[in-house]
Amino acid sequence: MAAAKRFFTMQDLVDTLAPLLRVQDISRLTQTSRHMQAQWQPSLYRTINMTYYSRGKRLLRSADSKLALCRNIRHVRLLKLGLAEMVYLFNSMVAFIDIALPDAGPEIRPTWLPLPDRATFHVVPLPCMTQLKQLEVFLDRSKDNTMCPYRMPSINNSRANLAQVCWIAARSPNLVDLNLKSIAVMDDRGLRLLMTTLTGLSRLRTFSLTLVAKASQWRHLGFAVFFSCPTAIQKIQIEMQDIATDQHLATANIIHERDCTDQNHGFNGGIDEDDNNVESPTLRTERLVNLKELALWEMDKSTTAQNIVALFVHCPSIETLTISNIRGSYDTELVAQIVGELCPHLRQISCRGWKGEGQTKQLPFRIMSAIPEHGLREINCHSSSFVLNDAVARKSFARHSITLETVIFDACVGVNSRSLAVILAECPNLVILQVTLSDHHRGPALHLEDAISASWGSNKFRHLSLTIGIPVISPTDAKERPYYLRKGPGVLTEAETKRFAHLEKFYKQIGSLHELEHLDLRVDMVNALGESFDDTAYEHLSFPGLLSLGNTRTGRVGYLGLLSGLTKLKELRGSVYVRADETEKTMGLREIVWVDDFWPQLEVAEFFFENEPVSEPFRWLQDQRDFPSLQLSASRL
Repeated sequence: MAAAKRFFTMQDLVDTLAPLLRVQDISRLTQTSRHMQAQWQPSLYRTINMTYYSRGKRLLRSADSKLALCRNIRHVRLLKLGLAEMVYLFNSMVAFIDIALPDAGPEIRPTWLPLPDRATFHVVPLPCMTQLKQLEVFLDRSKDNTMCPYRMPSINNSRANLAQVCWIAARSPNLVDLNLKSIAVMDDRGLRLLMTTLTGLSRLRTFSLTLVAKASQWRHLGFAVFFSCPTAIQKIQIEMQDIATDQHLATANIIHERDCTDQNHGFNGGIDEDDNNVESPTLRTERLVNLKELALWEMDKSTTAQNIVALFVHCPSIETLTISNIRGSYDTELVAQIVGELCPHLRQISCRGWKGEGQTKQLPFRIMSAIPEHGLREINCHSSSFVLNDAVARKSFARHSITLETVIFDACVGVNSRSLAVILAECPNLVILQVTLSDHHRGPALHLEDAISASWGSNKFRHLSLTIGIPVISPTDAKERPYYLRKGPGVLTEAETKRFAHLEKFYKQIGSLHELEHLDLRVDMVNALGESFDDTAYEHLSFPGLLSLGNTRTGRVGYLGLLSGLTKLKELRGSVYVRADETEKTMGLREIVWVDDFWPQLEVAEFFFENEPVSEPFRWLQDQRDFPSLQLSASRL
């Protein structure tokens, strides 16, 4: 018994097991005995999510839980706050200072600090979280906050909220990870306050900020925040939201203006909006030699080459660069060359909502051409507009052909078919290639002839997502029926024979990818000019002969057997709906048994639409799988 007691008093045991247990399990352990409560209760408070939900149970809704938080607040390492919780925590910390340090000086209660709220309920005094390492604050002004039982008046004052957040962060001396979402900067005073707070967080390593401000201020705000980050920072992510499109914030400002003039309330957070008592901080001049990841905000047309270069001069060690949109009348080639020289260690380039104009549409690829060759590992682009043709692709992608492992173009415009053919042919180590069309832009992303124009360089694909433009065959005779509806023995037309020859070559290429785990192939029927033939969605189309084993007796073609090497396949998506016109006629029980035999790892297949009943043969297929289970419908990616 003595040995057992000694075993359970080992703090190393608690530290090892706590991350592996659910919160509910740790809570049960604390209820077994006083000794176990003392040992395990701190683990309950290392990670706290206070964000309010109208139907959720939260710490601040119970007096007992608030008192327990007060007793264990020194153990908190990671804290997530919503708007109502942030305001409550601010008032609780101020209440503690009023009790413990009634004569606190300006270093603890600076003159810019808002006054406490006049709460209509009990506030438990809370000391600052001296061991806090990660802080995430989301100032969501949703309807939930209007229903929150512990909301306070200053919740509607965006200027007071910024000051409250800054003070809480500044009172956390060990903070290494700070994530601020939907933070509104209404004036220069607020910007100076945010900058001063950042310069004081000397231990900060990761900083993520989503600012709500006027679009005309984005460039100024972004540069000001960037040059306020401490020198030890390793990751910076700055995003901007237009205050004109944030209806919740606009509503809050209206309420704030009304309350400022209402004599019954009269609350303005203790902030004199003409007060300039926040001094401008000294901006950092040292380079961020530890910075590895940088995500830039959107910049307007006033951006110059000097602005861009002045920023990248401070980023000699970045490996991951995310850019949104950098407008402006600057020399794209010159900027790309300078960025390539200043940031030689780039390994990943991402684009989010890139809408370049003129030459700037090629900036990401020109940066690829400027950095040292065979260094880039990933290019990841979403909802962007480019000019990427085969000439640009050869210059940029071929330069990094040996090291490139991931290429993603999700809902992007301007990536032509031949450029994708170059990427497929030139990059022998590609593991992920995803080219997904946007809803408003019909491709095709990759013409069938371009897809088979050269052997693919990589046989290491684990994830492949492509939309293939297949030429439509117009019947020469009005009575001519599709090949799969003709009575045997089937005779293919010359055009059909040529198309099936191309398709067979394409299917063989897919079947040679023995490491493939995720396959998403979508059809886009195109005319002779390569343009989309009609508006039929890819879910209702099918790859001719792909899901059929063929029939030698009737002469019907089928190429499913070419995919027998995909034994590691886990997901099959795209134009594989079994009730499409062709597939419904050509895929039967023989093909379903084949799927069971040759794709033993299959977990998801888009054979049916969501909530659509599964036919009897496919229920048999599901019954063959004890583990993993087989999902025969899935939401559209």
